[in-house]
Amino acid sequence: MQIILIIPIVFIVFYLYKLRFRKSWADNLNVELTFGSDIVEGGETVLSEVISNRKKMRIPFLEVRFQVAKGLEIENGQNVTVSDRTNITDIFSLRKYERITRTLPVHGYKRGYYEVLLTSLVGYDMIGGAEHYTLRDQNTSLYVYPSELSSDRFDVSFSKMLGDVVTRSFLTEDVFTFRGIRDYTTLDTMSSINWKATAATGELKVNLHDPTSSQEIVLILNVEEPSVLFDSDLIEDSIRLIMSLTSFFTSKHIPLRFITNGKDIILSKEIEEDSGSSDAHRHRIAMDLARIDLSKKVRPLSQILDERIIPNEKKRSSQNNVTYILVSSCQRDDLIKTAGELAELVGSLIWLCPLTPSMEARVNDDRIHFYKIKHE
Repeated sequence: MQIILIIPIVFIVFYLYKLRFRKSWADNLNVELTFGSDIVEGGETVLSEVISNRKKMRIPFLEVRFQVAKGLEIENGQNVTVSDRTNITDIFSLRKYERITRTLPVHGYKRGYYEVLLTSLVGYDMIGGAEHYTLRDQNTSLYVYPSELSSDRFDVSFSKMLGDVVTRSFLTEDVFTFRGIRDYTTLDTMSSINWKATAATGELKVNLHDPTSSQEIVLILNVEEPSVLFDSDLIEDSIRLIMSLTSFFTSKHIPLRFITNGKDIILSKEIEEDSGSSDAHRHRIAMDLARIDLSKKVRPLSQILDERIIPNEKKRSSQNNVTYILVSSCQRDDLIKTAGELAELVGSLIWLCPLTPSMEARVNDDRIHFYKIKHE
């Protein structure tokens, strides 16, 4: 008789448990995802998962699911790539009033801006394994900045060109902006010698000034596809080259401006940065480069030159203190034409062109200083 009574009691207990679990398993259940510090492509960081179950009910089996764009490898989770997204699933078992922190290694093998804005939670009870779903908002992001091109990609003529640009920029220095003291070189004038520092150190020292504000580098990045069939990493090389040039010129405290037809992955508009030469300016451009979305349709760069840059240059009273550097693997006829017009207007233009060994250089214009950058 007792056995007969136990069976319905067990069924009632199971039913009440499943009913209670279904109604309250997600109560006071919080998930917080946080990326570690931003990194350069190829670098490592972490993703921290903090799961808090602040109630008396145990959750025997919990799946935490979220998505990131392709370009990140997150270890220890179950990664399933779907199209341009990667699904991540991590599994937990939570006791009552338990908080679990798990740190997942992250490898950023591709430049980009990565966000996690939502997590999907799937809870399973102990009886029958019924699935229950809920969502939690997230707000964490990670910048993977482009790396810089190695110096062995550049030939002697390219290095000389950079030296000429720096020399030309520092021919005119602003005597009112003192930045420090450095060792004397044969290129320095006698008037720049700091005699007090020379006497104190026993070696010739010169005052170091920032370049005058009229000195400026304008970096122009074109992300148009160079041909129908091409190595997609060519454009990534162009982005890395802009990063290299930005680091080089800001280290010399030479003001630079940045313009591109690339679209911002967040704002979906063309990116442009005003002139600057500080470390903060370099960091802003690194963020801009990370956020360029190559899947978005872009305007031909020739349109930007025609509509904005050339008209502005025609209004300038002096053209001598601006150096334009165009980085583009694309060599379309319309771009060559407008680049030549800009070069004629400002005196010269430097075109840096990442190309594979099989690709031909098509730019043949005396007004344009053309340099082929080796793509490996």
